Amino acid sequence: MKTEIDLNIYTNIALESSLKLIKDYSKKPFEDATPIPSALNHSVEFYNHEQSRIFNQEWICIARCDEIPSSGDYITHEIAGTPVLVVRQESGDIKGFINACAHRFTCLVKEESGHAYAFTCPNHAWTYGIDGQLNHAPFMDLKSDFDVKENSLELIHIETWEGFIYLTLSQKPSKKISDSLGTFQKNIVGQYDMGSYKTVIRESMSWNTNWKNLIENFTESYHVPIAHPKTFAKHKKRIKDYECGEDSNHYCYHLAPQESENGPGAAHPKNTNLKGKWRRTMVDFCIFPNHLVTLMPDYLWWVSVMPNGVGQFKANWGVALPPEVINDIAEKDYESWLKDMISYMNTANEEDKALVEGLYKGSQSSRLPSGTYHPIEKNLWQFMRYISKITG
Repeated sequence: MKTEIDLNIYTNIALESSLKLIKDYSKKPFEDATPIPSALNHSVEFYNHEQSRIFNQEWICIARCDEIPSSGDYITHEIAGTPVLVVRQESGDIKGFINACAHRFTCLVKEESGHAYAFTCPNHAWTYGIDGQLNHAPFMDLKSDFDVKENSLELIHIETWEGFIYLTLSQKPSKKISDSLGTFQKNIVGQYDMGSYKTVIRESMSWNTNWKNLIENFTESYHVPIAHPKTFAKHKKRIKDYECGEDSNHYCYHLAPQESENGPGAAHPKNTNLKGKWRRTMVDFCIFPNHLVTLMPDYLWWVSVMPNGVGQFKANWGVALPPEVINDIAEKDYESWLKDMISYMNTANEEDKALVEGLYKGSQSSRLPSGTYHPIEKNLWQFMRYISKITG
């Protein structure tokens, strides 16, 4: 049965044509720039190229550190078709592994999260410690030269930053998260102390659109007053007050203050980190390629977007709050408060879903005007330049 994407004129466009398009588009200064070429959202060859150049090489955020607080706590994830396993160690460190048995590569852990003292392969009962070392391999003593020390899980690189867990499938990462984001941390987000925020929600969602469409949607707030009447528009941030951040190969951001210095969106009276306008300022940012965060003085919302085909993505998302905000929620009211917060965030996601899926559908047309950017959509141009650089 033919699907809608099979009929899309961009589906089978050659990789070299896509690369030339984005190279030409990204050369333009922002004042003359036009939106990302439609072919890049629909080309199968470009999608496969992204998987190779981006998701098999770059640092990918998968969770918050406090989601695995104790030794033996773990989270699983999938990146570009590769299952991964992240585990808190007895030392308190976090280690990451390819989630595949060292015997014949059966996926070791099926659950999305949990706690374990050891991991046992369901196929032949090879058993590993939480440090990835093989502890037991039934009947392998029949193989004379078998060495358990040489049959551990495949270790992958892990780094933590501001309370988030990143990993990369690259065997030799060319950069460190802490180095790439040092200036951004020092000048902007470090003052919020995101690492102290406590996770209260973790959910997932799948939308029928290209992964880059959500990145673009999240990194501009031009749509907020129109598209989010039930949620974010209530903070009443004026479009003219939005400020886009500096150019970077590793991130983009914009920020804006809200009118009120009290209530939702403002710092708690016990917050002593934030001063002046920062006590009521939101920072929306993207850590390239796919980690999105709305950071507020009283909460943060994060999303990690994973392609699941040209026209579909799966995203994990969560909400975390500063300790002083959580402490103000009475124990008897917590479940009701949490239910309302989940409902609020789901409403915001539904407001965005219609836009993002609509962008994907509209951009498959063979006849389109050149398009343009609003001044506060500079982050989209920065993201396009990143995509051009990393895939070129």
